[in-house]
Amino acid sequence: MKKMEELKKAMKDSISEILETMFFMPLEFPEEGDIGEIRKSAQTTLLSAQLKYQGPISGSFFVVAPTPLARELTANLLGLENKDLNSEHVEATLKELLNMVTGKTFSLYDSKSTFDLGMPQMISSNEIMTSLTDDLSEEIELVAKTVDGIIGFKVTVVWDHGTGKYQSSYC
Repeated sequence: MKKMEELKKAMKDSISEILETMFFMPLEFPEEGDIGEIRKSAQTTLLSAQLKYQGPISGSFFVVAPTPLARELTANLLGLENKDLNSEHVEATLKELLNMVTGKTFSLYDSKSTFDLGMPQMISSNEIMTSLTDDLSEEIELVAKTVDGIIGFKVTVVWDHGTGKYQSSYC
C-alpha cells in the first residue's frame, strides 16, 4: 500500500473510532466528498481548526464542521445540554477532536516514530481551502456523515522530491 493510502486508512480508522467512542456519534464515509461541499451546502456558520505537525512526515491537519454539529459533539463529549454550552466549550472541543484524530492517525500510521504536534488553533474555513500551496504538496480530504451533519478532515503533506523525504509544510 502506498504511503498516502496508508495515511488515508489510518485517518478513516481514527475518525471512526474517536467519533463513535468519545462523542457517541456513528458515521459513514461516502464514496466521494470533499470539504468544499461542506462549505457550499452549509446553511449555518462553519467552525474550523488547524494543527501543525512534524515528524517523519510534516504538515497540517484540519477539521471543519457546521456550528450545530460542533455543538452536538461538545454536548456529547462533556455530557451537557446544548443550551448550557458556550463558544469556548465548542471551540475547545473541536480543537481536542482534531488533537485526538491527529494523534491516533499517526499512532496507526507509524507507531515507531515520534510526531511533534503543535497546538490546535481555530481558523477560518477559507484557510483550509487555500492550504495546499505548491506542486510538492499532497493532501487527503475525508468527509464523514453523521446523523447530526457532515464533518470534514484534511491533512497536508509536502514531499521533497530532491531528497526523497517529507519536509515541513507549515501552512
